[in-house]
Order: sequence, then structure tokens, then C-alpha cells
Amino acid sequence: PEQRAIAHVLRAVQEAREATERVIAALRDLKRSLMRHLFTYGPVPVDAVDQVALQDTPIGPIPDHWRVVRLGEVVTTFQYGLSVRAEREGTYPMLRMNNLEDGRVTTSHLKYVSLSSTEATKFLLRPGDLLFNRTNSRDLVGKTALFDLDGKYVFASYLIRMSVDRSNIEPRFLNFLLNYAPAQQRLKSIATRGVSQANISASKLKIFAVPLPPLSEQRAIARILQTVDRKIEAEEARKEALMDFFKSLLHDLMTARRRLPRDFIAKFG
Repeated sequence: PEQRAIAHVLRAVQEAREATERVIAALRDLKRSLMRHLFTYGPVPVDAVDQVALQDTPIGPIPDHWRVVRLGEVVTTFQYGLSVRAEREGTYPMLRMNNLEDGRVTTSHLKYVSLSSTEATKFLLRPGDLLFNRTNSRDLVGKTALFDLDGKYVFASYLIRMSVDRSNIEPRFLNFLLNYAPAQQRLKSIATRGVSQANISASKLKIFAVPLPPLSEQRAIARILQTVDRKIEAEEARKEALMDFFKSLLHDLMTARRRLPRDFIAKFG
């Protein structure tokens, strides 16, 4: 009876984790659909798309009142990162390719570099900077993430820092746009292919075409997608918590460090 009760408890936690994974998958599908809608029609309700006049452009249909520009027209800085070997210790954490994940900068598996304050000043990231993965496998080249961390961070040579002209473009909007699947496909198409890696130079990035809505629409689009991202992050945190809980519960129940109540065993065993 106790075996059956333990199995029941563990299965319940597994089912909760699987349900959370389904929620995450549904939210990711929703985000893809929203991006397709927002980058084609703008921030209008689905039942109002017939009222949006579209123009055909080399990068696909967009609303008539949007413009197509080159990144070099709205990005003020394209800067390569540090060509310095990172170590386990140092004065400044250095962000690398693996720290760009789903449009976000993560601090997992950080490495560090030792620099003077004068050297570091040239490479210190500012909130709102975008990091672009210029060299990687074809599948991963072109990944982009928005830097929004507190603290002093520098970045590695395989990344390009893009600082934008905020009077023309909202960095959050540009981050979502560059991570949009059709934009990613176009970025990969301009990559120079090597034996095992692909590369997108800053010069190619400068002439990459993007749609430019009015700032108010850019901010509205960014807000909508950011809301979905926050929900995904919350569900991912719940999934991680359930996984940790399952592991600790499994250990405790299998070693008898934790015993189920007798009435529970009688009910489910």
C-alpha cells in the first residue's frame, strides 16, 4: 500500500510538470502567431485586419504607413566585442554566445576577464544595447538578445553590440523583430558560410532591411510580446520548481526520510 501511495504522489507531481510544459508550448505557439500578426498588420485587433492597408515590400507585406529602413539608419553603433580569453575569475563578467537565450541575456555559466577601468569603458554594456551573435553554427548565428541587467558587463568578440537611436526605434521592438522567424531566415541567408561556422559581419548587418513603424506602434508591439514573454518565464520557473520538488521528494520518499501519513496510504494505497 505504501508503494502505491508513493507512486501516486510522484505521478501527481509529474503530471503537474507535464501540464506546465503544455502551457509553455501553447504560449510559444501564441507568441509565434502574435508576431506574425503584429509584424504584418501592426498592433490592431484580429477582427480589424481588413481595415489595414498593406504595401508589398522586399521583406514582405507591411502596413502602408510603415517604412523599410536599413539597420544602419537606426542603429548608431555596431561594435565587435573583446578578443580576450575569459577565465573563472576576473574583474568583469564577459557575456558570450551561450548567454543569449530566447531574446534574453542570461548569467548562467559566466566567465570573467581582467581589464583596467580604461579598457573596460570601451566595452561596458548599457541597458537597451542589443547583442548579436555574429559567428556560430548556421542554426545559431544571428541570435539577438536585449541587455537589461544591472551591473557592469563586457562582451566577447563573437558578439556585436548594437546601440540604437531611440528617437527612431525602440530597442525592445528591434529585439523582437530580429528574433522573428522570417527575419532570422533572412539573416541566415546573408551569412558567409565556413567549414563548420557561419558569419554575419557588421557591414552586412548595417544594410539589413527592417520594417519601421511609428514609435508608438513599436512600443505597443513590444508591450504585447513582453507580456507573453513574462507569462512564459513564470511558467518556466514553475516547471523548474516542480522538477526540483520531484527530485527532492523522490529522494526523501525512497530513503524514508519522509513518510506519507497513514490515512493517505489507506486512501490511495
